[in-house]
Amino acid sequence: MKKAAVAAAAVFAVLLSVFVFYDGVLNKTSEADFFSMKTYVSAKVTGYESDLCTAEIQKLVENLDVNILSRTSGNSLVSRINKNGGGELDLQTAAYFSVLLDVCEKSGGAFDFTLGGVSDLWNFGSAPSIPDEKALAEALSHSGYEKISLSEGRLSMQDKAAVLDFGASGKGIVLDSVKAYLVTRDIRNAVVSVGGSTLLFGDKDFTVGIRNPEGNAGSYIAKLHMGEGCVSSSGSYEQFFEENGKRYHHILNPETGYPVDNGLVGVTIVSESGLLSDALSTACFVLGIEKGSALAAEYGCTAIFITEDKKIYIEGDADIVEITDTTYSYGN
Repeated sequence: MKKAAVAAAAVFAVLLSVFVFYDGVLNKTSEADFFSMKTYVSAKVTGYESDLCTAEIQKLVENLDVNILSRTSGNSLVSRINKNGGGELDLQTAAYFSVLLDVCEKSGGAFDFTLGGVSDLWNFGSAPSIPDEKALAEALSHSGYEKISLSEGRLSMQDKAAVLDFGASGKGIVLDSVKAYLVTRDIRNAVVSVGGSTLLFGDKDFTVGIRNPEGNAGSYIAKLHMGEGCVSSSGSYEQFFEENGKRYHHILNPETGYPVDNGLVGVTIVSESGLLSDALSTACFVLGIEKGSALAAEYGCTAIFITEDKKIYIEGDADIVEITDTTYSYGN
């Protein structure tokens, strides 16, 4: 009897160690932090293939930046299109452009990915300043999504001086590409952030902070409690400068070429699509609360608007929002 008990205990111990090892492998978490797309990227992946995935995510992000999205990369798709006035697209890239053109149209041009020439004049990424009026008017004359057409996988630009720019949508494209990769791997969950856009992947409850417009990057005014999805934020606090006592930020009104001035300081969009969350965060900021809410509702997204007077307005699922800074309150 004693031998049998000892044997049973030994078997149990082996099984327990195997279970603990197996569970540890499945719940192994790997992380990667790097700089790409002119911003900081972080990936936290849990699952059997977490090590492989973090390494592959970095390669994927860097490849998309250099070969597809970056205007400053001479070999990228966007730079070739800008140089040649159009070009052939693969099926996936054509699908992205189709969505972008749809957002341009439905937002009435509040979102416009042809503002590269206007953005260059403000030079927010380096030494920003107020552009010359004549130069700004000239750049605006060459912008306008209506000058872009997509047919049978070919993008054409009616105005060869238009400058396509993925600055307000590229991060979302990256999130969708990362998600498409993760579904092919043995992964339980992941959180991947590219600047102000974040992918939440997997079957678990996530918490995401909404940044304090008046604080640093680690200061939050609210939390989102949600499942799998994408979250993107656009705000006047991200890139700005002051000149002659006036503050200028990087979110430009496509009609005037000047920074939007409508009382908003931040907009956060929650969507199943990274591309939509990214593009709509800009579009809804430009449109303002009323029209922005209507646009977000049209796409079935949740939108959180933050105003200069510390009010928070929500379109969509308000239950996922928890205000954590008592100086902010819900708007009417």
